[in-house]
Amino acid sequence: MAKKTLKVWGKGPLKIMDIELDCYILEDGTPVLNKGKMMNAIGRQWKGSSRTDKPTFIGAVNLQKFIRPEFEKQLKGIEFYDGARLISGYPAEILASVCNVYLEAREAGVLTLSQQPIAQTCEILLRSFAKVGIRALIYEQLGFEKFKHPEAFRILIESYFSEEVRKWAKEFPDELFYQMDRIYGNEKTTSRNRPQYYAKFIRKYIYDPIEKGIILKQLDERNPTTERGYRKHRHHSITSEDIGLPAIKSQIWQVVGVLKTSSGKRTFENNYKRLMGQSYQPSLFDDIEYV
Repeated sequence: MAKKTLKVWGKGPLKIMDIELDCYILEDGTPVLNKGKMMNAIGRQWKGSSRTDKPTFIGAVNLQKFIRPEFEKQLKGIEFYDGARLISGYPAEILASVCNVYLEAREAGVLTLSQQPIAQTCEILLRSFAKVGIRALIYEQLGFEKFKHPEAFRILIESYFSEEVRKWAKEFPDELFYQMDRIYGNEKTTSRNRPQYYAKFIRKYIYDPIEKGIILKQLDERNPTTERGYRKHRHHSITSEDIGLPAIKSQIWQVVGVLKTSSGKRTFENNYKRLMGQSYQPSLFDDIEYV
């Protein structure tokens, strides 16, 4: 059975920092970005052509190995009706996916000199999503959640989860644990010997900020602890590939960015609170770190 082509519920500009993108919300709550503005979003110039089968903004050869299956799906785009006109756009979460590719490529040391400023823009963009995900940001700016659509909240939450459990994949980059080891003053750790408080760190700074803790609560309910004290699945493996997983990866890179600018645990906590717009207690002794 062919999938129904949806209509536009509403449209308008999405403003992120000094960037303005045309966006749409479809009648089922799906937020969509204008395809033609993706280059502007990440600060790329409209010159040259793609050397691969991917769009120009992600077409460089050195980026291809960082493109995951969920990103491939997003790149296919979404067709919908704007009035009587059939047009195509990208699901809004593709912006975080693009940013994640550039940041993973930077971590691997494969970016060219001209791509380095794009990675910096991507890092700033991901930080701008720290308080609220891009989907919720679009809902807020276009008035979808607060004013007109009674199912908006349920649609938003369910979009983060998958009906099937994904096979294991390494989603947490080495850079995250390298920076955690550094601020805690630990020798290099591995997946076999990381302290329990690392798991608490990930819950607090990676999972809990997504939709103000609602997603973490749902993850705990859908993937509960067994009698032996373990969970049947890793939390990220039950999230959706197009929305939930990119949101987690976006939060990871936001945290990595803050970790890199922090000399130790206390400084990280203050820097993170600044990013999230929370009150913090500055100290004359911020430069002295205690684990």
